[in-house]
Amino acid sequence: MADAQITKQALAAAMKELMAHVPMEKIKINDIVERCNMTRQSFYYHFKDKYDLVNWIYYTEFVTDIQGALGKTGWELLESTCQFFYKNREFYQNALQVTGQNSFSDYFHEVIHPIMLAHASDIFADDDDCEFFATFFADAIRVSITRWLLEGAEIPPDKFVELMKKAVSGAAHQTLKHS
Repeated sequence: MADAQITKQALAAAMKELMAHVPMEKIKINDIVERCNMTRQSFYYHFKDKYDLVNWIYYTEFVTDIQGALGKTGWELLESTCQFFYKNREFYQNALQVTGQNSFSDYFHEVIHPIMLAHASDIFADDDDCEFFATFFADAIRVSITRWLLEGAEIPPDKFVELMKKAVSGAAHQTLKHS
């Protein structure tokens, strides 16, 4: 088991090194395995494709870490997420440029949707449309973070989350005011 973890980490390190200067769509499996002196067979033993590898990197570096923080408020959790992406922005800017089937963007949605569902269930406990609300907020967060990163993440994470909070609070206030 330890050998498998070491192999996965070596492949992940190679992928991260490559993504520092090569667009993800141009990276081939051979590029990854050559960088860490492995075979294609070793790669495919552990991962379906390079997208699976990127998702594994996100899962091992962020998702497992954040599980201990799931008791945080939604805004604190969002700020932790943005801090992580900001710290690793070069890698995730590259990963988020790829769209479509098996993309990191889709995987990111899969990860945040259950979190949004849990928060939406707390807010809209007796509402039959809770699933819709969770999808709406997961999409909004994914698109906002993606745009922020792809536009260079010029705004620091704490300020970015504060602006998101202000937008949501302001919209809610205006809606209540005009209801």
